[in-house]
Amino acid sequence: MAEKTLENRRMVSGRGGQRNTGRGSMHSDGHKPNQRRNKSRAQQRNHTPKHLFKIETTHFLSVFHSEICRAAKYKVHAPLCTCSKIDKLRQLYRKEKDMNDNRNLSERLKDLDVSDPFDNLLVVPDTKTTPAMFVCNQTTSIEFQNDATVCENKIATKIFDNTDMTSLDKFPFKVSCALCLLDHQRNGFVAIVADSVQELEPTIAKAKACKAAKKTTSHNLHSDHAHFICAVQLSSLKALVRSAKTRAKHSQIVSEILSQLKNGGIDLPPSDNSTIKLGHHLTSFIWLEGTSKGSKRGYIMVLGYIDGPYELMLDLPGGKRHLGESTLESLVREVEEETSLELDKQWLAERLSRRYGGALDENSEDIQVLETARENGNVYFVIPPIN
Repeated sequence: MAEKTLENRRMVSGRGGQRNTGRGSMHSDGHKPNQRRNKSRAQQRNHTPKHLFKIETTHFLSVFHSEICRAAKYKVHAPLCTCSKIDKLRQLYRKEKDMNDNRNLSERLKDLDVSDPFDNLLVVPDTKTTPAMFVCNQTTSIEFQNDATVCENKIATKIFDNTDMTSLDKFPFKVSCALCLLDHQRNGFVAIVADSVQELEPTIAKAKACKAAKKTTSHNLHSDHAHFICAVQLSSLKALVRSAKTRAKHSQIVSEILSQLKNGGIDLPPSDNSTIKLGHHLTSFIWLEGTSKGSKRGYIMVLGYIDGPYELMLDLPGGKRHLGESTLESLVREVEEETSLELDKQWLAERLSRRYGGALDENSEDIQVLETARENGNVYFVIPPIN
């Protein structure tokens, strides 16, 4: 009995017989069990179609955003654009198209009217990790050239599912125009300037009154609404930009601007260590204004944001245009959202060319327009105070 038990133990432990199933065991084909499993998985992967990136043509919210990307930001690109991100997607598309099995790709593109999916308005996630694009049918380069606004409205309807464009804050993502899409209508910003503080006071008072009226009627202020609006001497802002590398001079200019804000009735945090930062668009305007001929303006209306007890940020009203908007329309909307001030759209349209959504011929603006290659995609309008 003891001999049989010992023999059984040897059989199980691999010291004799063919029941050996230890790590060093070999199957009849000469492969170890783990090697066979890995080889089988590799063969299975090789027979599974690899899709180098995702394409969607129909359902943006339910499929492209919710299942594929889940990005916080997206950018819309023009048909046949040459942006670096689209060029990379184009290369991946060609690789997948050259694969032996591209039936899935053909299935995904069956709804398009053109053979080249890049000859349409495209939406791509503003990330570095998700190679994917949403293609909007019937927005080809020819259709876009004929009426860009119609094409942009078409893709906006696809993205936001027929939602009113004034209610975009409810979506868990933001959509903006890529640089290639700003060639025909740019992002607009406004500089309201005057020779004295007194000339700007009625405009600032009007903005404050509009803000108070919103609060009394239970209208919520936009998330980008300024904490305060004030007039600041333009020469002080220029000096602040120049003094960035000189601590003593910089502190002196900061104190000077803080004094101007207090004189304008702004309730500032009680601190002697406050700093002032200028937003990108105000800094860009200062640079552009300094390079323009005959620029001797005295004061400019700025937006103010209080970021903590020691930091203030000043900037210009204006911002990114929405899909389907003209530069003028986006400017009016952004200024109202950030200042509660309602610009006279008709007055501006009579002084701007169709390039910016106005009524005049090309390059016949009746107000100063500042625009350079350095500020690609943005344009700055200089206007007098609003009465």
